Amino acid sequence: MITRRITFFIGKEGLPAWRLNRLKTLAGHFRSVTVFVNLSQRKSANAEQPMHVLSLSVLPNDLCQLQIEGNDAELASMVLTDFIDENAILISGGKSSTPIVPSEHETLPFSCTIHRVANTEHDKHGLLAQFALLVAIDEHKQRAKEHDEGLFDALYKRETVSSTGMGNGIALPHVITNGVTKAHLMIATTRSPLDWASQRGAVRCVIGLMLPTPPVREQLVAFSGFSQQLIEADFCRYLTENKQTDVLELIILNALNVPFHSVS
Repeated sequence: MITRRITFFIGKEGLPAWRLNRLKTLAGHFRSVTVFVNLSQRKSANAEQPMHVLSLSVLPNDLCQLQIEGNDAELASMVLTDFIDENAILISGGKSSTPIVPSEHETLPFSCTIHRVANTEHDKHGLLAQFALLVAIDEHKQRAKEHDEGLFDALYKRETVSSTGMGNGIALPHVITNGVTKAHLMIATTRSPLDWASQRGAVRCVIGLMLPTPPVREQLVAFSGFSQQLIEADFCRYLTENKQTDVLELIILNALNVPFHSVS
C-alpha cells in the first residue's frame, strides 16, 4: 500500500470550514484515504469529514500532517500538497520532499545539539556506543576518545537499573552527567525492529538524551513533559511511522516545546 505524508503548520487564519470543505472535495477525487492529524494535540480525523476535522480544535501554529494511504496516494499527495501550500505553511510534502532544517521552524529555549542516526543496523549496545561517541566528538573534539567511554558507561549503567524501552516501539535512553556541558538529543530510526531487552517489546525509534549536571529548569520541564507524551500510543505511532529523520526531528522538537507553548 502506498503511503504519503504532507507536513505543515497551521497559519494565522487557521483552517475555516470552507477550506476544509475544499479539502474534502479534493481528497474525495482519489482512491485513497486521507487522515488529518494534529500532531501538536495528538488528534486525528478523516479529511473527508470536515466537521470531525473542526472538532480537532486546530489552532494557529499547530503542527499537522495529512496522511494519505491507497492506490492513488502518489497523485493525491501532489494535489493536496498544492492545497496545503496555498492554505497553510507547507513544511514537507509531494512525491519527493525536499530536506528541511527543523530548527528553522522550532527552537528550544535552551542549548541542545541534535544527532541523527537514520536507518541504523546497530544493536542496542552499538547504538548506545554511537550516541556516546557523537556526544564526545561534539563536546571534546580532538579529545573525544578520552571521554566517549565514560559517556557510554553512564548510558550502560542506566540500562542495568531498568530498560529504557518505553513500549509502542520507542526507547528513551537517558542520563544526567557532568560529562557534558549542554543537552544532547539523538534521534535514531532502525532498519528493523531492535531488541532493547525490554518486556515492552522491540523498538523502531530510539530517542537518546544526555543532560548536564545540574540540568537547567527548562531542560527538565521539556524532557519530563516529553516522556509523559510517550505514554500515549498514538503519539508513539506518529514517531515510528515517520521515516524521514528531518520530519521526525520536527515532530519531537514540537512536542518538547509543548510546555512553553502553553505558557505563551
